[in-house]
Amino acid sequence: MNTQMQSHLFWGIHSPLTSLTGAVLLIIASGRIAFALNCALSLVWVYVFVMSAAILGGSYFTGGGRDAALLFISSLASSIFLVLLWIFDPLLALESSFFVFIVPVVFMAGGLYSRVISHDLPEILSQALAEALILGLVILGMALIREPLGFGSLSIPGMDVIRFIREEPVGFFQTASGALIILGYGIAVYRHFRNRHTNSGDD
Repeated sequence: MNTQMQSHLFWGIHSPLTSLTGAVLLIIASGRIAFALNCALSLVWVYVFVMSAAILGGSYFTGGGRDAALLFISSLASSIFLVLLWIFDPLLALESSFFVFIVPVVFMAGGLYSRVISHDLPEILSQALAEALILGLVILGMALIREPLGFGSLSIPGMDVIRFIREEPVGFFQTASGALIILGYGIAVYRHFRNRHTNSGDD
């Protein structure tokens, strides 16, 4: 992909439309803590699986068919993850299937493979793991706010839902608009500390 296409306002990898897939994943997977944990695990699995296959595959991931190969491998990885989850908890796998299949799209939109400049496998895997963990922790952080406030409960995979309030305290947080408000405040806090860190580094 040339530089002009990369910077294209509609098709480019830096287009505002590329962030929509991540927003969908954040909203859907942060509804319950169990979903968020599951999503974080699927992110780590897909990112590490795909980057391992891409580096070991070498020549198969070059040229015009690179994106198709990456999409196929990432979809295969998410399918394997869902099958493994189905073995342990079929109900959770069924409820998680939608956002698990969004993970390959988020991986492709992030353009991790095109940003890798090293050929050292451990370094590449550590970068993939770091990016997956950051996104997974953001989703988990939102879930830790949304579920207790929105449902008055805590859901842990493999356990019954722990309900500590009978009535939903702030049902607004269950909705997508509540998730977007939390995300907006989170981005504002992140930018505040990032600016402080940047300014302190310039001194």
